[in-house]
Amino acid sequence: MRKFTNYRFVFILFGVVLSCNTSQKQDERKPITSPSVEGPVNWNNEIIYHVMQRSFYDSSGDLHGDLNGFTQKLDYLKELGVTAILFTPLYESGFYHNYFPTNYENIDQEYGTKEDYLNFVTAVHEKGLKFIMDMETQYAQSGNIWFDDSYQNPDSEYSDFIYYADSLNQHPEQIFMPPKSPLHDFVAWPGNKYNIVLLDLNHPRVKQWMIDFYSYWVDPNQDGDFNDGVDGFRIDHIMDDLDYKGIFTNMYQDFWQPIFKACKEINPNVFVLGEQSNWNEYGDQMIRQSGADAAFSFPLRFAIAGEEGTHDMYNDPSSNGVTMESGRIHAVVLENLTKFSDSTFTVNFLENHDTDRWATVVNGNENQKRSAAILNLLLPGVPSIYYGQELGVTGQKHEWGSDANHIPVREAFPWTSNSEDPGNALWYIEGGEVWEVSFWKSDAIHQFSLEHQRKDPGSLWQHYKKLIELRTHYDSFRLGDYLPLYENTEGLIAFQRTYGNEKAIVIINTANTPQEVPMDNEKYMKVYGEGIATSNTTLQLAPYSYYIALNPPD
Repeated sequence: MRKFTNYRFVFILFGVVLSCNTSQKQDERKPITSPSVEGPVNWNNEIIYHVMQRSFYDSSGDLHGDLNGFTQKLDYLKELGVTAILFTPLYESGFYHNYFPTNYENIDQEYGTKEDYLNFVTAVHEKGLKFIMDMETQYAQSGNIWFDDSYQNPDSEYSDFIYYADSLNQHPEQIFMPPKSPLHDFVAWPGNKYNIVLLDLNHPRVKQWMIDFYSYWVDPNQDGDFNDGVDGFRIDHIMDDLDYKGIFTNMYQDFWQPIFKACKEINPNVFVLGEQSNWNEYGDQMIRQSGADAAFSFPLRFAIAGEEGTHDMYNDPSSNGVTMESGRIHAVVLENLTKFSDSTFTVNFLENHDTDRWATVVNGNENQKRSAAILNLLLPGVPSIYYGQELGVTGQKHEWGSDANHIPVREAFPWTSNSEDPGNALWYIEGGEVWEVSFWKSDAIHQFSLEHQRKDPGSLWQHYKKLIELRTHYDSFRLGDYLPLYENTEGLIAFQRTYGNEKAIVIINTANTPQEVPMDNEKYMKVYGEGIATSNTTLQLAPYSYYIALNPPD
């Protein structure tokens, strides 16, 4: 394997990477201002579409979603209105999700070739979209030459790349395992076993390799034209003390900061989104110390779901949904606005590749699917939509003793309701217990499909499309100040967003009873929702309804 010695290298391996005025008396609190960003790219104007590309669209007939298939479906993303694409990793791995690589430099052949990748990125930019590449570069698995060649071979040219606790290379440090443990076999779906070891992230050779590796993707042909380069990176599992082992410490500053700095020296607009390992944290410390630009708003996700916050989020199948507490949601949003400012961002989401599907979290409660969509897209922050979320597909993690556990939340996007139709990327269809719990086998598959929801003006997909249109059209929803409203009214989540002379009101009735609130209706024009103005000073909200209005109107 060729070593990286400088960012300006050429790949020689085949296939390689590589407010309102209301009549209600509000308290004297002043609106909290959203981050204002100087410069050419303000990510508050973006909407991220997070995809496991293996499950999106199959162009070759092998049931695996691929790069060419995704390129064919870029018009769908334009139709929906999202602006940026976030993939799971593309590099080779023995795991279906492509974390823990066997070769960082090669693109998984089931996704396509290096040429397919470059064509994809170019097509993304031609459509006016952005691309964010997912990276987890702290580990390697058996099958990676760095580990295979250096294990029990201290003379290997790759010994510098793997962290060994002994001089004979007999005890590699392993993910999740105590020091000097026997090699542990991690089971990859559908049954192969691999070891997962830590790279020696303290070694200067590894640090330089990473700087070169990340830098390559920013401008692959080194011509200063970033049309073929990534617009950003998602850093998976970013920690200052990796896995709390006390081996790789001060990583934000010593490991990650030089990588991010090198990438931004090539393209200052490269966006770095860190997934903080501790989901209960806001991620602002990670941003300050590493130089990243954004963190995921896990605290907001937990607040919307009424959960305490954990990696093992559990859904009670006997419940009718979740309890959305307006006070807690407001508190998290206000805290976000104090922790993120200027050119740093928080990314709002309801679901991702590690969580249960939102439709399952709320046990199919249609009202809570729609209410949460409003919060996801219209609260301050950069919205992220996980593919299929806009259709309300279901899925819940299981405990099968392998990485198949998460396949139910990473299923094929239902372009149609027929699993045999071309394009549906059902790569796991022969997966036994995985397939048995698939939403594709449910009676609701017809209602889940994009084919069906496109035709239904009242569908969840149409709801998402309308909310995205509102966010795109009105500056207040992307850039506006934030002021909670009706804070003492139980069953209401309401807020005002103001940008310049434009004010927007969002009111959601989360109760199963009607709500009447005072509001100066003469000054507002309803742009979406079900609220009814019964007089110039009163707004009537049906159970579980929502009301979105602006002042002044267009």
